[in-house]
Amino acid sequence: MHTYHLSDEFTDVAAEQALLASLAQHPVLYWDLLDRLTPEVFTTEAATWSTVALALETTQAPCVPAEWPPAPDPHATARRLVDLYQRRLLAVTQERLAQALFDETTPATDIATLLEEEALRVHTALRSTDAGRLQWASALLPQVLADAEARRLQREATGSAVLGVPTGLTQFDNLLGGLNEGLYLLAGPPGMGKTTLALQIAAAATKEVPVVVVTFEHAPENLTLKLLCARAGVNPRDVQRGYADLVKIRAAADAWQPVAERLAVVEGRSQLTVAQVRAQARRAMRQHQAERCLVVVDYLQLWAKVAEDLRGNFSVRERVDMLGGLLRELALRLRSPVLALASQNRSAGNYGNGKGSAALDSLKESGDLEYAADVVLFLTEAQERLATPPARAVELTVAKNRHGDTGKVALIFRPDLGTMREEARI
Repeated sequence: MHTYHLSDEFTDVAAEQALLASLAQHPVLYWDLLDRLTPEVFTTEAATWSTVALALETTQAPCVPAEWPPAPDPHATARRLVDLYQRRLLAVTQERLAQALFDETTPATDIATLLEEEALRVHTALRSTDAGRLQWASALLPQVLADAEARRLQREATGSAVLGVPTGLTQFDNLLGGLNEGLYLLAGPPGMGKTTLALQIAAAATKEVPVVVVTFEHAPENLTLKLLCARAGVNPRDVQRGYADLVKIRAAADAWQPVAERLAVVEGRSQLTVAQVRAQARRAMRQHQAERCLVVVDYLQLWAKVAEDLRGNFSVRERVDMLGGLLRELALRLRSPVLALASQNRSAGNYGNGKGSAALDSLKESGDLEYAADVVLFLTEAQERLATPPARAVELTVAKNRHGDTGKVALIFRPDLGTMREEARI
């Protein structure tokens, strides 16, 4: 018994055979059409396509059945096959959504998430052929020049050279140019203020972009409390013990409302995938009509350890590497920065005294993670500066920066208030 699939409606075996016959007859066509054609474009003749492609790339004469007539217009036939492939992808999506829709055990919220994920899957598949394409620099020049002009006009209009997502730290923004597209790793020993700094950056970024915080370390309510208390200048412990000034807290909540409306929290769980985070980020971007966003992950190693889709026979080190690669791909797909908090190994992290090291190879269970990251940051105790307790003098070190300079920024950490401020330069 043959099972019906909607995707079967979007095939054309005769067109596949005609195109392959044209390639066998005129090998030069292969190099003209290579960017468009992938094995997935062919349904019945995928094996023949692979054989023909191998023959042409090794300068051998391809062989196809003599009864296959060549296509009158090979380029038009190739476009048709690519269009049919794209329609098959959409058909599969429609079937999956229909199956979930008529399954009464599937919550409607899960169906909405599935819709986001399927849309992302199709979008990624449609763009996947671009990754391996031969792109001449001469063809890229117009876009490069247009981008340079846009950045010049933006600087003249705003008076600021910070064109990435702002972090709220002036010296840091001047050093990095804000957070640009790519993966940013923020590492440091426990208790050094990584979450505090990440949340502070997230709040500052909401002035320009929506922010999605993925948390495996804290409950969403706890993160929201930390952000609110930082705004109010109140110790979260006082809130938990019932000693906080509620008038002050409510006033801060009213003032903080614009930030709260542009900052979303995703609670981490073992079933969470990077694809789901990407779907939620795109949802936030659409809701706020933004072309980019900021994704914050707290924190990377914990996600890698619990992620069900990364388990298999991989070690924790391998899973961390894989997740790092997926997060960088996420940044590129969203054309946005992704800030991931990371742990250091016990020797470099100095777990006993909390001072820490800013060495790239100190990332815990990282493998080659530092190579995947575009920017690597370390938050460590300042060795030569003092601060009046409970304040602590810390340093934010830019140890790697694909976008430009490296350097250090002096910060004062208030763990009781959950704030980081730049130390004034003398």
